[in-house]
Formats: sequence, C-alpha cells, structure tokens
Amino acid sequence: MLRYQFYPTLLNEYHRYLANPSKDAFDMLINRINRVPITDPELLKKFGKGISFESAVLKDKPHQFAPELVSGAREMLPTKLKSQQFIQFTHKDIRFYGYADVVGEGRVIDIKTTKTHRPNRHDFNFQNLYLYALKDAGFRQMDYLICDFNKLYVETYDAEVYDFNYLLNEMEQFAAFVEEHKSLITDKKIFIEEIQGGLFA
Repeated sequence: MLRYQFYPTLLNEYHRYLANPSKDAFDMLINRINRVPITDPELLKKFGKGISFESAVLKDKPHQFAPELVSGAREMLPTKLKSQQFIQFTHKDIRFYGYADVVGEGRVIDIKTTKTHRPNRHDFNFQNLYLYALKDAGFRQMDYLICDFNKLYVETYDAEVYDFNYLLNEMEQFAAFVEEHKSLITDKKIFIEEIQGGLFA
C-alpha cells in the first residue's frame, strides 16, 4: 500500500541535510517539507533567472541572455520533444513524481543555470530517477544542460551504468525520517493516507 509521495527537490534537500546535519539544515528541510515560501531575495533572484532562461530556450520568451547561449541550448535538444513531462513511479510504499523539463529521442533533459559550474555536480541528484522511471520505455540517458551565463555544459548519465540503488535507498531513509518527525510536519501532502482519509485521518 502506498504511504508516501516525494518529489526530487524535496529529496535533494534531504540529501543536503545528510551531508551536513546541522540545525539550520534541519530547519531548511522541515520548511521544504511544509512548503514554507522562500523569502530570501538572493534565492528568489537565482530561481527567477533560471526560470527565465528555461522559458527563453523552450518557449522563445523575451530574455536578456546572450543569444548564442539560448540558440546553443536549443540546438542541444531533441528534434522531437515534450516539455514539462509529468513522470511518476512506485518504489515499495513510495510514489515518486515530478516534471521533467524535456523528454525526447530516448533522453531526459533538465535545464540548469548556475553561477559557477562544477563538474559531476549531479551525480547524486534525485532528478536522475526520471531516467529510472522511463528506462523500460527505452530511455537511455539523462542530460543536464547547464548554463553559467558564459558557456554551456552537458553532463550525461547512462541508464546502463548508473546505479540508481543509492537514490532509492536514500528515498526509503527519507520515509523513515518523515515518520520520526511527523509531529513537525504541517503540510500533509507527502502522506498519501492522510490525503485519502485513510489510516491517519
């Protein structure tokens, strides 16, 4: 029976907490679980810039980025694609779900912006589970198309060699974490029974 539903950015926040289990990291994770709105101006500016670049590439929206970066990013996309594709799968009692920026021609693509590019940054990114969800449908690679506003980079993860077990195991650990700290969770959307009026209603 399904009990939880998690999405990549929430699981990535949990991974950051495990790497640095400080009080601040714990509070940030609980706030993310409870969907507390972000108010930090710098973070909001960063997110806004990323959304703007993605919209310029995928939707041809007006922008202030270097034209060669936008056109270069478009050239790296599949000829036939779907954008903002909803993806989900079930692992044990967990439903994983989210929206992939681009899918097409056997590739899942996420468009990223960053101030400073760091190679292999996405080795342990829960968005890689989009590829896991689609590999039986013939998808073979996950690409991160990264722009630091000077250059474009691509990081590729291959379904045949990438070990998804680390992500799946950590997702199970997160389920145990939310049970342990259930009293602090005010937004119950991650608990499927509570949404459906089941065991914990």
